[in-house]
Amino acid sequence: MRVRNGYQIWLDYVKVNQRFFGLKSFFKDFNLRGGESLLFDYVGDFKFNVLIFDISGSEIEYPLVMHESQDCWARNVVYPDDGWSFVNYVRPSWNVVDMVVPPFYFIENISPMVPDRVEYVVSSGQHIIGSYCHREFELSGLASICHMLGIQNLNSLNNLVFSYDGRDTFKVAVFDNSMLEVLVSPNVPRNVSNDIAFEVLVQPSHMLEYCHGVDLSVKFRNITDLWNTKDSFTAYHKNRCWRLQIKKRRDVKRAALHEGWIQFRSDMELSIGDVCVFRWKNDNIHNFNVQIVKKARTVS
Repeated sequence: MRVRNGYQIWLDYVKVNQRFFGLKSFFKDFNLRGGESLLFDYVGDFKFNVLIFDISGSEIEYPLVMHESQDCWARNVVYPDDGWSFVNYVRPSWNVVDMVVPPFYFIENISPMVPDRVEYVVSSGQHIIGSYCHREFELSGLASICHMLGIQNLNSLNNLVFSYDGRDTFKVAVFDNSMLEVLVSPNVPRNVSNDIAFEVLVQPSHMLEYCHGVDLSVKFRNITDLWNTKDSFTAYHKNRCWRLQIKKRRDVKRAALHEGWIQFRSDMELSIGDVCVFRWKNDNIHNFNVQIVKKARTVS
């Protein structure tokens, strides 16, 4: 786990209850007292970048502290040259459609640098034109995100994270009530939670000790095209879940499952001929419910 000031710490992850352990020294080093929020961004190779937000939703001013296992100096994070983020929590009593008000730290320290015209960049890479009102301290133009998600307002979500680049652009990440990021794209199918998204028929090659990938049929291109060249999703079954990595070939015409498949097939006790049925969960292309249809066994 890595923090912006260079702080790093190794954590233990227990798969049985899906929890990280070993954060006590981290909480102490950053003087976290409760009420703060941590944003984990998985960057691959078992590494997470972490942002820390205070109770107001402002990204904290990181202290010049390193973990006791490190023998280097902490980096001084300078705002807004290094960018700056804040989280806006969506409350059911509010009708969040087009406008949000940043926390006090933003208004006090960064607001004067923001131009009247801004751009929002959502997870699909699409740019949205917005504006910032210096008199009312309001960021507006978020209705386009509602339109992309096929919803009237953002109240069904948990929070939005805004990352300011110090010039005229905000990256906007949207999180659902399970605290997972939602892909914001005009091409995401909506209202299909009970429908089948894709299926995998277990082949002999999928059961090898070192499986080199599980290709997804091209007939599911309407789904696989929404994933990045290297992506991942979470499969849920009863009270368990698995993170499955997606990789696309260079021609980007075929997606395949890689890391996580071997553990998944073992836990689900898959056999050749079984069918893994992945159904939509919360209309999110990174979350699916999975059902296993066992191959009929002949009795001699």
